[in-house]
Amino acid sequence: TEWERLEISLRKLEIPRDISCKDGLDKGQKWYGPIRSRRYYKEVARIHRDRKIQKNQADTYRSEVPLTMTWEEEGFNLLLEGRADGIDRICDEEGQEIFLIDEIKCVRKPVDDITEAKEVHLAQAKCYAAMTAILEQAASSVAVQITYCHMETEEIRRIREIIPVRELLSWFDEVIEKYRRWASLYVENRKRRNESIQKLHFPFDYRPGQKSLTAMAHRAIDRGDRVFLQAPTGVGKTISMIYPSLIMMGQGKVERICYLTARTTTAGVAEDTISLMRPQGLICKAVTITARDRICIQDEAVCDPELCPRAKGHYDRINECLYHMLQSEDRLDRDCILSYSREYLVCPYQLAFEAAAFSDLVICDYNYFFDPRGSQTSLFSQGAGSGNVLLIDEAHNLLDRAREMYSAHMSRDDFVRPRRIFRKRSGRVYRSVLKCDRVLAKMSKDGPDPVFYDQIEDIRFPLLRMLEKLSEYLTDNQDFEDKEEILDFYFKMSHFSSMLETLTDGYQIYGEGNDRDFVLRLFCIDPSERLEQYLEECHSGIFFSATLLPILYYRSLLGGSQTEAYCVPSPFSPENRLLAITEDVTSRYSRRGKDLYRRILRYLERTVEAKTGNYMIFFPSYEMMQQTALLLPETTLELVADIQIQEAEMDEKSRADFLLKFKPEPERTRIGFCVLGSVFSEGIDLTGDRLSGALIVGTGLPGICLEREIIREYFSRKEENGYDYAYRYPGMNKVLQAAGRVIRTAEDRGVILLMDDRFLERENQLMFPGDWQTYYPVNENNVGKVLEEFWKD
Repeated sequence: TEWERLEISLRKLEIPRDISCKDGLDKGQKWYGPIRSRRYYKEVARIHRDRKIQKNQADTYRSEVPLTMTWEEEGFNLLLEGRADGIDRICDEEGQEIFLIDEIKCVRKPVDDITEAKEVHLAQAKCYAAMTAILEQAASSVAVQITYCHMETEEIRRIREIIPVRELLSWFDEVIEKYRRWASLYVENRKRRNESIQKLHFPFDYRPGQKSLTAMAHRAIDRGDRVFLQAPTGVGKTISMIYPSLIMMGQGKVERICYLTARTTTAGVAEDTISLMRPQGLICKAVTITARDRICIQDEAVCDPELCPRAKGHYDRINECLYHMLQSEDRLDRDCILSYSREYLVCPYQLAFEAAAFSDLVICDYNYFFDPRGSQTSLFSQGAGSGNVLLIDEAHNLLDRAREMYSAHMSRDDFVRPRRIFRKRSGRVYRSVLKCDRVLAKMSKDGPDPVFYDQIEDIRFPLLRMLEKLSEYLTDNQDFEDKEEILDFYFKMSHFSSMLETLTDGYQIYGEGNDRDFVLRLFCIDPSERLEQYLEECHSGIFFSATLLPILYYRSLLGGSQTEAYCVPSPFSPENRLLAITEDVTSRYSRRGKDLYRRILRYLERTVEAKTGNYMIFFPSYEMMQQTALLLPETTLELVADIQIQEAEMDEKSRADFLLKFKPEPERTRIGFCVLGSVFSEGIDLTGDRLSGALIVGTGLPGICLEREIIREYFSRKEENGYDYAYRYPGMNKVLQAAGRVIRTAEDRGVILLMDDRFLERENQLMFPGDWQTYYPVNENNVGKVLEEFWKD
């Protein structure tokens, strides 16, 4: 599978044919001529060789012959088509004229070493031969020839086989029957699915606002539009998105639903939502794609047949495994995938992707669709995604994720190991690696740190050359020491090259560090154009979240500047929630210290004194959380409450154990010290009295850093409020997410305490949701009374 990754990476190295011209160069700038993609050169060379071979044939030789056959089946047509490199007429040993099918293949290995045709090459030629025999009504035999041509020397090796027509057609029928079997399964499953959807109804009584939310999604899918929907936590967004998508699927307007998430927890919500409708008779194959590291049985996820028994012979066993699973199961979650992978000894990660091609609902992380390094071409590109509807959950997370996906970097440190590895192994590769390193070394001396560039032509051509040499070496040497390390290097450089060659206006190129510490970065500030390329492949796309405010900000940066956007009001009674803002607390760096931390703890004391319950207090950083926790012995909190503190690194089990301690109907108060913007501030569902309140310290502003300043300056140049784009909007989003943990259902009651006087400023209040217009300004003197009156009422 790692070689498939390599081939996918090579196919994605989309580089414009001409990226430089001699006109308009600065003085002293080199001109390398038109730089073209390696794939472009490869294709030109292949066509040249094929035509040269074809022209040297007899006059009866026909080149590039299109062949097409269709079988009418029950409920569908099966179409087989292709283009034979050459068809000729020759005489067999008995002097009888027969057809010759010629398939031309270019190779790197010496043709004298080729003693027999590769099985897959022979199979392709035999398909053309069978089609020719049927279409031309051949009676006796057909000759199949594989012509191997060396890519550099153009030496030719021909391997010819004469096959009786009866034997050939028997083999051909077996091949077609295998495809017919899968096509029948595919069509039958969709027929049963659509019939089951006709009986489907919404599984709940509509909550206030939920019916309009469902109608918006239905209309967007029906029209094939994109839409942005901001709806409060607890309104039931998941079912409101999936239900109309299923209805449209039953009407034939949607082929596949892709539910894209940022977190594992929300993937589980989507699985459970489908399960809610199965008692109505819904037949829907829903597959969940789990990250390789989380589903791999190995200690380290290395797809090496020598190290993994499931990788060795995987493709010999995968078809029967997949067919059996699709016949027997509808909920294809992690446990199901693992079970079948154990039974048939196949790779569970690859099995999930194979199942996705036949599934009605695919639940996966953003990166399997949008990331050029992780997206699956079989599902989402080259027209395969035209029937997809994208349901993008927690869409506010997509912005930073997209910036990460489409950014790239390379450092001088990346080249140290490849230089050592290839110094004695391959002079050609070594020199190409050394050339790139020298260019970076020169750039590291360009000026003060950091250095900003409008373009970086000097590295472009050496990088392309190095990738070409590396590709040739990896193709010719499939087993060697340090292979995994070199593959990782190759993929990283390929991603950098791909991003560089398709650079848009929404980027900033800069270098930082000196000499050996130098890093060259392509920082994606505005990913909208990149996302747009993927979204255009789909039928419809719905971005939804509880925090898409301001909605125009997210719409402009997520590829939807021309799309509709809606905000759904909260369906919950404002009397069930107390929103209070402290007048005498600030999280500004200049004011941080023990006095501030003690005041924060006094507010926490007043909160838990007002009512026994479960509470979370969110801090802007781990450091501030830990410094505040050190002062707990000075308070009464440890006497009246159980306190647990979030750790910097927590696995899934640790996170689950942390949340399980927030039990309903608590007899003793429990307090969770957490970090704003972390795993506990969004994507968790503590309903009822499992969470009685959230105290949020600070406005969530990201720390000042180079990339945030680049974002600020970029949008300021575009006459937008750069500070808001870089700091205020991302910060307020984290605050709204944390506050959204408190009220999850119509019966929930709770307290939201915003602990920073900056929440009283107009600029921040303009970003408050509609149901936050009423709040209580509080201080240490009156907060206890306000809390007591709320819980008393």
